[in-house]
Amino acid sequence: MASDSPSAIIIGAGPGGIALAYRLRHELGFDDFVVNIEDTVDKFDLRRHVITSVECTGAEWLAEDNKWAVRFHDLQTGLDFVRYASILVSAVGAISLPREIKFKGMERFKGPIVHTARWDHSVDYAGKRIAVIGNGCSAAQVVPALAEKAAFVQQYARSAQWYHPRPNHVFTRAEKFAFRWLPLWQRWLRLQIFMKAENESDTYFPTPDGVRARLEAEKESREYIQSMTPEKYWPFIVPNFPLGCKRRIFDPGYLGSLHKSTVVLRNEGIQEFTEKGIIGASGKEDQFDIIVLATGFQVSQFLAPMEIKGKRGISLNQQWEESRGAQAYFGTYVHNFPNMAIIFGPNTFPANNSALFACETQVVYAVKSLFIPILDRRTRTVEVKHSAEEKHTNNIHSQLQRTVFAGDCSNWYIGKYGRNAASWPAKAARFWLATYFPDWSAFSWSGGSVLWPVYAVRRWVAVHVRLWKGLVAVGVVYAGIVRRDSGGTVGGLLDAVKVGFAGLREKVALLF
Repeated sequence: MASDSPSAIIIGAGPGGIALAYRLRHELGFDDFVVNIEDTVDKFDLRRHVITSVECTGAEWLAEDNKWAVRFHDLQTGLDFVRYASILVSAVGAISLPREIKFKGMERFKGPIVHTARWDHSVDYAGKRIAVIGNGCSAAQVVPALAEKAAFVQQYARSAQWYHPRPNHVFTRAEKFAFRWLPLWQRWLRLQIFMKAENESDTYFPTPDGVRARLEAEKESREYIQSMTPEKYWPFIVPNFPLGCKRRIFDPGYLGSLHKSTVVLRNEGIQEFTEKGIIGASGKEDQFDIIVLATGFQVSQFLAPMEIKGKRGISLNQQWEESRGAQAYFGTYVHNFPNMAIIFGPNTFPANNSALFACETQVVYAVKSLFIPILDRRTRTVEVKHSAEEKHTNNIHSQLQRTVFAGDCSNWYIGKYGRNAASWPAKAARFWLATYFPDWSAFSWSGGSVLWPVYAVRRWVAVHVRLWKGLVAVGVVYAGIVRRDSGGTVGGLLDAVKVGFAGLREKVALLF
């Protein structure tokens, strides 16, 4: 703990954690970090930084040392240990902890009770009578899967959902060839998909064009639902709330499974569990062998169940209780918690676009506003000001009131205090633009070195040495092409071009 060299601990090795690890290693030349997608990790040489089978139980800010003391539990040995770092990043995501609802009499049921977020693969579902509680995205995936083997599946659903056909494009061999050998082709397709999703996001906002687009999308969804669903379910399977008030579902075969004689959809909630089954809100009791809870995730409880203590000595969740819900400056920084960033934090969920894009945008923002100032020794601590966080949060919730997220429906965006702590109230591109240039007036800095320009230049040189190595590698490839061409064989030239594109593709992936 005596070292003054900056270090970092990243909690979580999903898309957010891996994206940050890539930026640190390949753009900042920073190697003193650990990460707590197999191919991505190996491709960018990140595996040395990943520690698996270890969970973070909590962390505490040590003001005298300007470091985080992070507590871990080794799941294999059972040992607890502490690691110290200048910077702490939570990349645990928001869709991991199950939203566990306690129904009356649950303890009386004699069979297995399984949550979709904690799936029990040891349970044999074949030939069994199964109840599914819930009708969100999880239920839409699990019902058709269970219907393939179960003797009977009955789903309890209190409300409707907007369903759409899945836009799963089947790529041709020519497209796959282009992905492999044309360096920017994948990025061009990604941009097209991104822009299409951005245009569809208009349906979430109260502009004249947005209202027209939403009504058209609702019409298309209604027609799709009715074309795919038995008519007996129409009265309660078609929503009566605005499209987007709940998360839209791209149908994974759920509506088609409702045609099976072994699948029943019940439009009611749960009164209580019994030893052998469930009594629905209507008072009717049915017997089941297995009960599946498709009740979603604890989306509004970020970083739970870890106990993260900041400057005041209270936990992050305690502070959020005081503010009546989770909040963070651009979903990333929380006052009283210096040198800490949250990836995919409060109010960062895009309306109708990629969650991965939101994570990647936050990663770039954290690199610019937290990592670079500390790595360059311009400061030892970075903390968002309380006033900046409050102003940002109030602005977010003011904008959300004008979107479909404030519609008359029950959704998982809303926390127990009635605040939407999940959604970003605008398009994804606006989130990218708002975070591209950090507003330094929103932060408090302390410490640092008068020699910080020297550290900054040293970091810049180290990073750009990698760039020059990449350019030299491309030059070597070009020389190889010329040399093979001088032999006069077309086959040799094609082989060289193939090798050249392979090398260039890897270098471009790093540079961009």
